[in-house]
Amino acid sequence: MAGVRKDIVVRLGSPQCQDDLSGNVRIVEIYHRGSSGRPRLSRASSKKTFRTTDSDYVMLLVTDRMDLSAETIALIYRYRWQIELFFRWFKCVLGCNHLLSLSENGVALQVYCALIASMLITIWTGRKPTKESRMPSGLCYHFMGWADDEELFDHIKKLQQADNKKSIN
Repeated sequence: MAGVRKDIVVRLGSPQCQDDLSGNVRIVEIYHRGSSGRPRLSRASSKKTFRTTDSDYVMLLVTDRMDLSAETIALIYRYRWQIELFFRWFKCVLGCNHLLSLSENGVALQVYCALIASMLITIWTGRKPTKESRMPSGLCYHFMGWADDEELFDHIKKLQQADNKKSIN
């Protein structure tokens, strides 16, 4: 499922400098077989190119996580982009620029609160919170006492009117 071919523990470096290194590392070898799905159009460059298949490749992942299975490490790497997108959304859209706590429970509470706030914004306004809507910061201003109820409700009405104009056009 994860394409793991090898899982080995090694000590990196030459014999002269191995004592300078902190310890053993783990190398997980992953094989990815390209899919032969439908052709995809690449718009990244000025030229339009078509790619019909992904190429096969072997990747070596080096980690110091000895407590996770090789399959888990491979899946974490495979889903790394979704993880990056989540934290970008968490930081940029919801305004959680830094963690309020470094403990596992504190981080979990902050993530849960942000997710609940996001769902409440969606239910309340009928739209997803976005950076352009400034809805999360509007709520923060309201909770800090910098904006009263009327200003918050006016902001929500403006957002809903903008959505109605977009749906008409």
